[in-house]
Amino acid sequence: MAAKISDVKSYSPKSSDNLFFDNNIWMYLFCPLGNYNQKKQKIYSSFFKEVQTAGSTIFISSLVLSEFSNRYLRMDFDLWKDNTGNHSAEFKKDYIGTEAYSDTVDEIKTQINTIMNFCDKTPDNFNAVNMDTILSHLKSIDFNDSYYLELAKSTKSKIVTDDRDFSTYTNHDIEIITFQS
Repeated sequence: MAAKISDVKSYSPKSSDNLFFDNNIWMYLFCPLGNYNQKKQKIYSSFFKEVQTAGSTIFISSLVLSEFSNRYLRMDFDLWKDNTGNHSAEFKKDYIGTEAYSDTVDEIKTQINTIMNFCDKTPDNFNAVNMDTILSHLKSIDFNDSYYLELAKSTKSKIVTDDRDFSTYTNHDIEIITFQS
């Protein structure tokens, strides 16, 4: 068993494609706080437009949205600490409840609603997934990545990601679409 790795720059989406976008792709597309690696932002934005034009299906799970929300808030928290000079601040004690937190939560809600306009919700079927398989991958990849492999298998999806774990861990048969430099 070996994963097929495809370069996002040369992959041509088809209407029959089922795609599962990893959180890092949504961060590139819908988290303006990051303004991180503009080259990759452009590449993934271009691919996203191609996916829309092709009419491919994009599946999303609650776990991805949870990661998106949590990561977005943590990035804003780091910016807030820098802006306030409060570098020893604690997330729950000092940041939650601030105006900055509230504004960011509103922004996240807007972004999640936008993301949902492009996606089909997929049930995670936790009751049906093979936990032994998920746990067997843990020595090489994190739990969420292992879980996403199982979700992709159940929805017959290809994973679109910028996470190197999916390119280096190939003990699965899911096609991975990613940026290859």
